[in-house]
Amino acid sequence: MGTLRKYLCWTYAFISLVCARFAFCTLLSAIKRQDIGLSSLIFPAALAVFSVIYATAWLTTLREKGSARNWAIAANLTNVSVALWPIFHSHSFSWECQGVLLFVGVLGMAASWEPYRKAGEAGKDNSSMSISGDRTSKVLNKTAGVLIFSLSFAAYLWWMGRLKSAGALAIQNNWYRLFLTLLVMFVITSVHEFGHAAVGLAFGMKLRSFFVGPFQWRISDGKWKFHFSAKGILLPDGVTGLVPTSGYMPRWRYLSMMSAGPLANLLTGFYALRIAVTSANNATVQVGGFLALFGSWSLALAVGNLLPFKIKNGYSDGAIILQFCSAGLMADLQLAMAAVGSSLVTPLRPKDYDIRRIRKASQGIEQGPQALLLRLHAFCHFVDSGKTREAAQALLAAESVYHRSASNISAEMHSVFVFGNAFVRRDAVAARAWWERMQVKNPTRFNASYFRAESALLWIEGDLPAAKKSWEKSNALARMLPEAGAYEFERHCCMLLRRALDEALAAKHQSALTVWKADPRLDSVHAGFAC
Repeated sequence: MGTLRKYLCWTYAFISLVCARFAFCTLLSAIKRQDIGLSSLIFPAALAVFSVIYATAWLTTLREKGSARNWAIAANLTNVSVALWPIFHSHSFSWECQGVLLFVGVLGMAASWEPYRKAGEAGKDNSSMSISGDRTSKVLNKTAGVLIFSLSFAAYLWWMGRLKSAGALAIQNNWYRLFLTLLVMFVITSVHEFGHAAVGLAFGMKLRSFFVGPFQWRISDGKWKFHFSAKGILLPDGVTGLVPTSGYMPRWRYLSMMSAGPLANLLTGFYALRIAVTSANNATVQVGGFLALFGSWSLALAVGNLLPFKIKNGYSDGAIILQFCSAGLMADLQLAMAAVGSSLVTPLRPKDYDIRRIRKASQGIEQGPQALLLRLHAFCHFVDSGKTREAAQALLAAESVYHRSASNISAEMHSVFVFGNAFVRRDAVAARAWWERMQVKNPTRFNASYFRAESALLWIEGDLPAAKKSWEKSNALARMLPEAGAYEFERHCCMLLRRALDEALAAKHQSALTVWKADPRLDSVHAGFAC
């Protein structure tokens, strides 16, 4: 619901601007007609009030204020009331005009009715926090969304004016506008992500994930999996996950891959806009207004994406391009993460990571998900290198970051903490606490890492038969993983745990045998045999 609320908050901003524009135009028209009576002022005054309601709902939701839920409900009640007003006023209702407003209102009510989580209930998460040296500014991080929305709204107004000048009055159907808007956003996102993917693949990178709107492909445990996300229909977002096929890759190739997405939008947007502007003024040539809207929005969103700003769990393309162009802290972070990604498709193992680069980035990045990942990668490096003491220190550092600023992580990531505390630190209490935290997150991926963590926990707690069963599940799943460095590390951890299990079982057997031999009752048995 949180993602849907964030998306709907921009619809509040859009409706607020539309209401303000109509209020101003209506009042200006009344002044020109010299009709400044009470009846002529009621409509623009009502529109002004609606504009304030929507604007407040937008700002409070965007800033996650405590009053956001009440203002969102008020805005959506206004949507529903305005949509249903013709039924009571003139006993008529048009699905083409009021239907979309009613749909948005009902959807918004469903999203807003559930109580909002208070700050801190979902766990500490500084994923949107600016990091010193990341080439972004706090001002732009806070205003980037507004700037991109403003560019998009200006492009939309230009598109509406273009349609009117072309005489394309058929697009008064609001459902058609909604469909066209979602279709254009989907195509723009697809072009952007295909731009990243095409250049990355041309440079020898491997594709690991590809999200466009509701369609999501990703490699999980070495296999491609498809997922259809219904919310992606209304939230046309995209992700392209590419990893290098070697431990070292020239920086200019990363820059080219990152620049390819916005560049694809700029080129296709310019070409589409050129066709729309230079063609005859009719909706047929513009494919019902598609080319003009696609071209204007492509250019607006490409420019917005090239702005350097921080988003949740990442950065804009413009920010990453600046980071790669520099030789600073964030460049080390990006290159370290790229090397980690390459271990999924190459023989590179965690012991081969550039630990100096990881440590250098860790010194400057002390909070948030990036800080947590850096320390966990260092932990894996030391485990794979056989450096138990350093691995324990890296795990403790990761735990510190978790508790300070990054507790809102996936359930699957908790398995690393369970295994580390049980096998590396030999701390049964801490391992059990991490296991409970993972269960609260409702894990859904029961893979090799999950069962290895369970086995390590049961082993440190002394339940050796159950630990062996969990290990067998983990080992069977690990053997099914592809031949790559990251998966070889999975199998290596299974081997280490198996040795510990064998030693524990042998020690238990030896202890039982010693007790049996020391039992005084056995003397009579021996004597009986002797007779």
